[in-house]
Amino acid sequence: MLLPGRLPGVDLPAIADLLEVKTMLAESVIEWTEDWKRQGLEEGRRQGRQEGRQEGRQEGRQEGECSLLERQLIKRFGPLDVATRAQLRAAGTEQLEAWAERILDANRLDDVFNTND
Repeated sequence: MLLPGRLPGVDLPAIADLLEVKTMLAESVIEWTEDWKRQGLEEGRRQGRQEGRQEGRQEGRQEGECSLLERQLIKRFGPLDVATRAQLRAAGTEQLEAWAERILDANRLDDVFNTND
């Protein structure tokens, strides 16, 4: 009698005795739990895909910045040694941006990477 008021929008069949109520509720709880788990799993997958895309875009931007700075350094100072190339590839976005700004005023390759400003 109280159940329909507490579960608006849920169709409840006519019930003859309390045993039927218990069975119906047990089955409903199982269904609700499975739905809840399924929705959580779908949401987790959706969030994982979104995070993966964001990470991919960030990595792509960083690789692009590294590649551009490497080409600029080569054009300005000539071929780069292996250690300098490794330093570029290991750098984060902020560091790459700082070096990209320094290249404008640098007279030598060392001036770009010198942190004693």
